[in-house]
Amino acid sequence: ARDLGAQHGFFALECKACLGLGRMSMNAGRHGEGVELLRNAVAAAPLNESDESSYELNALECFIEALFETGGIEELEPLVPRYRQVASAESRTEGRLCHMELSSVYLTARLHEARGRPQEAEREVRALLDLMRENRASVQDMVECVPMMDRASAHLQILDPETGDEEHIKS
Repeated sequence: ARDLGAQHGFFALECKACLGLGRMSMNAGRHGEGVELLRNAVAAAPLNESDESSYELNALECFIEALFETGGIEELEPLVPRYRQVASAESRTEGRLCHMELSSVYLTARLHEARGRPQEAEREVRALLDLMRENRASVQDMVECVPMMDRASAHLQILDPETGDEEHIKS
């Protein structure tokens, strides 16, 4: 599917194939291969033949998570703001808060922590909590938020039950 998409300009097909293969490679511990495939998915996503932003959102989210997992912090600087921009646009298009917009705020906080910017990370955690409170009624399925909050608790020092900020953890 990947080769067919690449040869004939079906970028949605190429994106999905690279995304699936990249996830499989990452899960199998073949991180170098997985990161390259996810990088290809991100490159193909905005070129897809529809106006669908979900290709880019899914590819960016997986690639960003893979870069965090493999220590590719330097490469994250332009990707996280792009993910946030696309997720915010998706929320506006849907007319409700998209769970990926919440995820983009969490990933922004995670990037700030990884880059040694704890004040900025705390600001983003506050923004995440405020966004959830303000949009509680418009979030169609808060269950979609649970995995993202689990990841945030696992990866953000500010939300670590042992060392984190009590006010943020309670929120």
